Formats: sequence, structure tokens, C-alpha cells
Amino acid sequence: MCEMNGKNKKLARGWSWLLVLLWMALIFYFSQQVQQQSWNLSYTVLGISIQAIKISQVIIMIGLAGFVIIKLKKRGVTIGIKEFTFIFITAYLLYLLSIGVRQALVPPDLHHFIRKNAHFFIYLILGILVKYALNSSGIKGVKAIGIGLLICVGYAFSDEAHQLLVPGRGGQLSDVVIDSWGAGLGIALHILAVKFFSLREKNKLLETN
Repeated sequence: MCEMNGKNKKLARGWSWLLVLLWMALIFYFSQQVQQQSWNLSYTVLGISIQAIKISQVIIMIGLAGFVIIKLKKRGVTIGIKEFTFIFITAYLLYLLSIGVRQALVPPDLHHFIRKNAHFFIYLILGILVKYALNSSGIKGVKAIGIGLLICVGYAFSDEAHQLLVPGRGGQLSDVVIDSWGAGLGIALHILAVKFFSLREKNKLLETN
């Protein structure tokens, strides 16, 4: 039994570091793209994101209207043409309002905003993966945080240096700062997730006892 647990731990440790390496390889691939390829990719992501938001707005409003109809029927309210028309008009007005809110919240340079936030998000995931891999290797606490940040920030510096060698691209210290904040948040989220699940397990044990 102990031998099996040891094998499972080794397997988990191996897979966790493999995920880190694969994610780093993905970052390397994005950085390897020349300027035009990189911009084309981000514009494609921008177009897909906008369409996804528009579709989700319609789905939410239809869902909201359906939810109201179901609730009214449960309370014994008869849904006639007048009630249905009122619900439809209200949902449509909320949809128009959501469009106005979306347009008001969209940054003037949305493309630049997405590119910078992509940096943050990619390194947030890297932070989570590195912290998980360190925990799987038996490295925890402050030591894991320090080593995790060292790995992520070090890779962010190397990534920006790599971009200096790619035609049309350039490394920026501000991107390293954004990447580092993303990685730091990822590490923090992993710590919170571990604490949350361990607390939930303790509560379950207390309930069974």
C-alpha cells in the first residue's frame, strides 16, 4: 500500500512538472511569433471574445425571461399575451442596457488591453502550475512561494529577452512587471484553494465523527 502511494506521488510529481514545461513551451511559442503573426492572433482572440460576449448577453436575457416565467407559473400566475409581451419587452430593454454598459466599460484601445491582460493571465496560470508542482515535490510554505516567484519572474525576464531576438518584437520591463503580478496572483490563488479544500476536508471529518 505504501509502495503504491509512493508511485502515485512520483507520478503526480512528474505530471505536475510536465504541465509546467508544456505551459512554458506555449509561452515560448507565442513569443517566437513575429509581430504580424502575434497581432493577427490577438485580433482573432479579440473578435472571438466580442462575439462570445454578444452571444452570452442574448443567452442571459433569454434565460432571465424563462426564469421569470417559470417562477410566475409556480406561483399560479397565468401567463397570457400581455404578461408574455411585458416580460419580453423588459428583457429586451435590459439587453439594450447591457449593450450600453458593455460599450461604456470597453477600454478605448481594446486590442492593447487584451494583449497586456493576456500577459497577466498566461503567467497567472504559470504561477498556479509552478506552485502545484512545488507542492507535489514536497516543497511548501514560504519556501514554495519564494521558489515559485523566482521561477516565474526568471522565466518572464528570459521571455522578454527572447522577444528582443524576434523580428518586429521587443522586450519591455513593464511586461515583466505585469507577468510577475500575474504569477504572484496565481501562487496566491493556489494557496487559497489548498486552504479551502483542506478546511472542507477537516469539516467533513468533524461531521462524520
